[in-house]
Amino acid sequence: MKKRLIGVLLSTAIALSALSAFGASAAENENEIPQSLPAKVDLRDYNGKNYVTRAKLQSPFGTCWAFGASAAAETSYLFANDLGVPAGEENKNVDFSEKYISWYIYHGITEADVTTGKVRASQVGEGYDVTEAEATDRNAVYMFGGSAHMAFNLFASGFNPVDESVSVNGEYPYYYSGKNRILSPTAGYNYNDDWTLPLNAEYRNTSSQILLRNAYLLPSPSERDEDGKYRFNEAGLEAIKSKIATGHGIAVGICASSKFNTDNWTDYNNSTTTATHEVTIIGYDDNFSKDNFARYNRLGNPIKNSIPPGDGAFIVKDSAGSITNEDRAAATTDENGKIVYQNPNANSYGIDDSGCFYLSYYDRTIELPVCFDFDKQDSVKYSRQNYDQYDLLMSGLYCGNDYDNETKMANVFDAQEDEYLSQISYMTNSPDTAVHYEIYKDIQEGNPTLGTVLEEGDSFHEFAGAHKIDLSDRHFLKEGEKYSVVLTMKYKSKDDSLVYTDVFAVGSNHRSDIKVNGIINAGESFLFTDGKWNDMVNEKDIILDTVFKKIEAEYQYNSVYSVIKAGIDDVSKLTVDNFPIKAVLIPASEYGTSGILGDVDGDGTVSIFDATAIQYSLAEFSVEAFNERAADVDENGEIRISDVTLIQQYLAELDAPKGIGKPIA
Repeated sequence: MKKRLIGVLLSTAIALSALSAFGASAAENENEIPQSLPAKVDLRDYNGKNYVTRAKLQSPFGTCWAFGASAAAETSYLFANDLGVPAGEENKNVDFSEKYISWYIYHGITEADVTTGKVRASQVGEGYDVTEAEATDRNAVYMFGGSAHMAFNLFASGFNPVDESVSVNGEYPYYYSGKNRILSPTAGYNYNDDWTLPLNAEYRNTSSQILLRNAYLLPSPSERDEDGKYRFNEAGLEAIKSKIATGHGIAVGICASSKFNTDNWTDYNNSTTTATHEVTIIGYDDNFSKDNFARYNRLGNPIKNSIPPGDGAFIVKDSAGSITNEDRAAATTDENGKIVYQNPNANSYGIDDSGCFYLSYYDRTIELPVCFDFDKQDSVKYSRQNYDQYDLLMSGLYCGNDYDNETKMANVFDAQEDEYLSQISYMTNSPDTAVHYEIYKDIQEGNPTLGTVLEEGDSFHEFAGAHKIDLSDRHFLKEGEKYSVVLTMKYKSKDDSLVYTDVFAVGSNHRSDIKVNGIINAGESFLFTDGKWNDMVNEKDIILDTVFKKIEAEYQYNSVYSVIKAGIDDVSKLTVDNFPIKAVLIPASEYGTSGILGDVDGDGTVSIFDATAIQYSLAEFSVEAFNERAADVDENGEIRISDVTLIQQYLAELDAPKGIGKPIA
């Protein structure tokens, strides 16, 4: 067995081969790339509409990463739901809370978070423990830093982006504004305010219906070779441009340095340092002249290496504030005649005070470009969804192993109430990954595949990230019924060999004042290798030792890996979490009163009496209880004798419409 650790989701990767190479029978259409990209796209003026919210101000907090994730999510959601406003107007249709993201990612699961359908009691204590850090600074987590792709698992776990307008108990806890902000010519917030949020399900698990569909880690235009030397990656540039052209904001890491040019708001860094700041790409311009990036010395001559090798720039939204027309109209002056803005996000920064600047395509510090897809609002039918999951460690590092023989991952769950399994979600580590999924129920202990097959299928993912897919049918599960989700993942390595892979989150206690806990219990996650299933709880120490050796032996050229590596001196500082495989279910109670297809008399089951009721109705006899919608079994808009036949086939366990016996959507 060949086995080598890979640290993807933290490294750039070039797209590899086509779907046919993996033998997958179906591909998920998650990337609608235009056949030819326009020379310029600006999502502030896309066909006359603005899909970008104002640039906000993170000061005085170290939360650029949360601002990057929030801004990317806002733009993608606005575009997907056609919530643009006329170009030139401020878009206020959403305002996702950066406070929510940065607070709950860094606070682990508490007993008060346990709630049916989202957090199991077995996972209490999982995640970051910042008790020591907060003993001296209640706002400590807002200075920890991070990266936007830490939001992948937060959103995928059903802890969705939350609008700052959401209220809980009559308050607006997610609003990013200090209560005691001192109005002054200097924009910003008061760090000494209480920025804490309650650690319980009522606040962590809001009623937000902004549901993640996919989160992508894109290849970067800036790559490093095996020796750490920079090389430009055309595939990374095209991937980012393609996502922008389809309405996505892209959160990306860059190095904030003295090479930033505030004369014309341009940035080009030709060093090989790692990222120190997160921003959001909202557009691009192929024809933006490279000469605009020039910085000059005191003699008026261009500084060496300040001009990139080619034209082209990303249009970038920062988190240093902006000034809108509304800000100007509401402004006052102090006793010294200086302007005082009422909005704490108001700050003179960027092109025309927009909070935006231009970033060269050839900047060498660009890393970890991420973006999101969300379900369209009109497709969200149910007010409550359940998430069966064990992976609640909101890590910045996802790793995996490669195998040259058949390998599978599985999570085993028990239904927490009567519910319908409708979707599954999972992480992939590598670009161009083919996934085969299997779902079983009535499984035997220790083997997730010994049971009744409910469904199996295939999907394909061009980019690494988090993915949610719709199942071809809704599968009813009784409370307490055990079922499993089994995944087989394959991709082609750079040497063109086909490999199997797994994926898991790794956390590190790289700061002395925080601890990271991963909780894996027996019977939750299983790994199939060398022809047998192994409980992940027995593999944990082996996985940790492999991860530690990888970090110790290889230096990865990005900021997240570097930070983790710098603080790791023994394997005890690492923790691993369950396989990131989730089941998304609809509680049976959420289906309302439309009834069950085929249950004509409304007694809760499909029986021969329902077929008889249709026959009586067709013969124009009086029927005491008759649900016309349930009687239209073939859902063609008419009730006919063929509907009777279909019920009879269903009862005889012959071919019949899959919807019979299930709630009417």
